[in-house]
Amino acid sequence: MKIIRDAFLIVVLTAIFALLINALRNATGLKGLAMDTPWPDNRQKAELEIPPSYSEGDSLISLEQAYGMFLQGNIIFIDTREQEEYDEGHIAGALNLPFEFWDDYWEYVEPELDPEIEIIAYCEGFDCELSLFAARELKSLGYEKSYTFFGGWQKWVDAGLPVEETVYDDEGDYEEYYEDEGQDDEEEE
Repeated sequence: MKIIRDAFLIVVLTAIFALLINALRNATGLKGLAMDTPWPDNRQKAELEIPPSYSEGDSLISLEQAYGMFLQGNIIFIDTREQEEYDEGHIAGALNLPFEFWDDYWEYVEPELDPEIEIIAYCEGFDCELSLFAARELKSLGYEKSYTFFGGWQKWVDAGLPVEETVYDDEGDYEEYYEDEGQDDEEEE
């Protein structure tokens, strides 16, 4: 036990000594390591995929941007896929607005939207541009902070990010959501 205590004490004293020497070097202009050094971000960044129907004025965002906005909250995700696909799984908290049935769903979705809040539209994957068309339509209706997350659902799932599915009771009424935080947690019993 004494060896562990002595080793711990040596590590702590060495760290304190190193910090003091570094602070002294910085104070005297001898170029110690600044504690607020901006380190370059050397993580691999994914290229932003461009939909075939892209045109000037379309606002695209990457997976990293979409997830960052998701974490910050105060954002609305719009799933433009059909109801059955949405029910099987969607980005946690997303609203369903199937683009091909816009008029049928708009009256239910519109009250949930706010022109001051950012909206991200997504659909199935790289062969689906419904999110692009939905974001354009939202912009034309005054929701200027509307973005397209091209590759949306498939990219989100592949990254293991939070998803949920719609669960119905025996009568077919909406019952609850099951949330999957996108991690391999053991199921609770």
